[in-house]
Amino acid sequence: MYMEWDRLRHFYYVAKEKSITRAAQRLRMFQPSVTRSIQQLEHQAKSKLFIRNPRGLILTKQGEILFERVCNVMTELELATNEISGTVDQVSGVLTLATTYANASTILFRYICHFAETYPAITIHVTCDDMELDLTKKEADVAVRPYTFNASELEQIFLHERRLQLFTSQAYLNKMGIPKTPEDLDKHKLITFSNPDEITPFANTLWALKLGTLDDQPRKPFMTVNSAECLAESAAMGLGIVAFSHDSTLIKKYNLVRVLPAIEGPATKMYYVYPKSIKNLATVKLLENYLKKSLGKTTEEQNSLVENQSLSSKDNSKVYQEQV
Repeated sequence: MYMEWDRLRHFYYVAKEKSITRAAQRLRMFQPSVTRSIQQLEHQAKSKLFIRNPRGLILTKQGEILFERVCNVMTELELATNEISGTVDQVSGVLTLATTYANASTILFRYICHFAETYPAITIHVTCDDMELDLTKKEADVAVRPYTFNASELEQIFLHERRLQLFTSQAYLNKMGIPKTPEDLDKHKLITFSNPDEITPFANTLWALKLGTLDDQPRKPFMTVNSAECLAESAAMGLGIVAFSHDSTLIKKYNLVRVLPAIEGPATKMYYVYPKSIKNLATVKLLENYLKKSLGKTTEEQNSLVENQSLSSKDNSKVYQEQV
């Protein structure tokens, strides 16, 4: 059975995007043309290749078989293109990167923007999803997330470590006082990310609520939100104390100060993850090297910032003691 390459290429992008509209945008085609191409391919294959669900178009069993073969061809073509181009400056292609909403908004996205500016021939699609997308099923090309166990088919490259710490505004400390021990948090308002009863692999929402309590029983939060930006804004407005990863860009953006500087919360190691089948793609390796270098540098800068914050917090505590 002969299948035209253009139709297979259109099928590949519809499968990756889970949407004919988005695939048409990537292909720079009109949507009806892509729809017609898929219909003709299904007629040739004598099989339905897609079904609809609430998250968009998903592959049928027959579609998965075809996609696996087409994906291998597309990967080889991109490898060949990169080898012919000869230099990193000429590398081009499309990458879909998956990460959580919180990770994207608090640190990662600014580096993706810098990468896109540095390598304009590479198109980056950022997919934020708190569910762990299946890279082996091409739900995304690469991901930045914690380590996945029992995943021998994936390359997982360590990038950096994120550590939870407590922050608030100076206005809140002036009004409520500075907690000197974890037990002092009983007298303070704690604002946590999302619902503290819903623990995900990407958040330790109960940490601050349990810190310094008897029998490890969590305190009742003053407020919960499922947006990192809203969490930072609530702290900046003097509503309470929040937990953020030490490297979050929102700390500086909202001029937050550290609370209990000697206390470190849970740490999460973040990895650059992708299927081994695409490890030789120049776009994949280029982004890997860029993130390793950028996030490694950020870790050094943040360690220095943490030391300064600790000194500043001690100074604030001294001033407060003198006032009282």
